[in-house]
Amino acid sequence: MLTITPVPALSDNYVWILQRDSLPQAVIIDPTVAAPVLDAIQSRQLEPVAILITHQHYDHTGGVADILEHYPYLSVIGPAIAPSKQALPIDLPIPRLITFTVGEGDVVYIPGTDFKFEVIAIPGHTLDHLAYLIEDAVFVGDTLFAAGCGRLFSGTPQMMSDSLQRLARLPADTRLYCAHEYTLDNLGFAKWVEPDNPDVLQRDEVVMQQQENGEVTLPTTVALERATNPFVRIHQQTVKQAAEDFAGKPLQHDWEIFAALREWKDSKYD
Repeated sequence: MLTITPVPALSDNYVWILQRDSLPQAVIIDPTVAAPVLDAIQSRQLEPVAILITHQHYDHTGGVADILEHYPYLSVIGPAIAPSKQALPIDLPIPRLITFTVGEGDVVYIPGTDFKFEVIAIPGHTLDHLAYLIEDAVFVGDTLFAAGCGRLFSGTPQMMSDSLQRLARLPADTRLYCAHEYTLDNLGFAKWVEPDNPDVLQRDEVVMQQQENGEVTLPTTVALERATNPFVRIHQQTVKQAAEDFAGKPLQHDWEIFAALREWKDSKYD
């Protein structure tokens, strides 16, 4: 069985540490900063075997160099596409630290373990964004958030919409591990879009209680996102109508609905 541990970092990031049962070998996903990751590894007496990077923004890569100082043998696996100039202010130039570049359709095997990750390209937040699927868990970085999605830095609305729908087509019980604790805020916008959606309202109550208890609201599941995430639910008439009301015009394509929702959240909610 997979054991997946969240390590809080910065104000709202999660670094994920994955291991098998009680075995010490561990994979680190998107190390924001090194200190809490190293503390988690050492306190649990883990043996890190690889670092996976979903995309090259600093809050997903900032800890790589310091972790490698402690564990110089680690493989760092990440996207092959360099960051675009548009996104440079929040990119960390780490291509030199990536030892193996991967892309759509690749399979990552970690030597000495039975970890096998399928690589899925999910551009939109950035052009280089990847997801890593292992069994019933997928690490999605900043593409899909619980009840929301990431902003567009170097991708297009059509790319992002297509990527979200691709994740939504995974089996319903697939667990989605995103990289930020944005769930309660995202549900606030979901209530703007679908104020009468009972699944959104129920999830909002559950998440508010989790937040009050200091609990992590992740992972989410594909089924839960299909029911409550407006950026995934663009085929629903209620979501389409809300997007058209905001845009003030009919919207013919899925990506146009997505773009209107993203603009609405960026300009009026956030």
